[in-house]
Amino acid sequence: MGRWVILVDRSMGNHRDVDEVAHFEGTRDEARARLYELACTHRPGGGRRQKRRQVYRIGDGDAYYVSIEALMATIRVEYRLGELAWSTHPESWPWAWK
Repeated sequence: MGRWVILVDRSMGNHRDVDEVAHFEGTRDEARARLYELACTHRPGGGRRQKRRQVYRIGDGDAYYVSIEALMATIRVEYRLGELAWSTHPESWPWAWK
């Protein structure tokens, strides 16, 4: 079992923002399934009303490009999966792996 993080990378104009949206333990298949679910359902722009969402898989399923059309703007984000490779204190943040 690995320890995983899902990142959302938002770009709007010249502004770029990366956030961690989930931390969990599981297999690679479980992590990819959770990544796909978040790419299809997560609202990176807050409470904006979504008119249309297109989700594109990048590579073998460790990343998705998402285009969300709202009433006044189109939000483009990338969801990426990362596996913990090393940590100075791998057990010190139990809140992150629940």
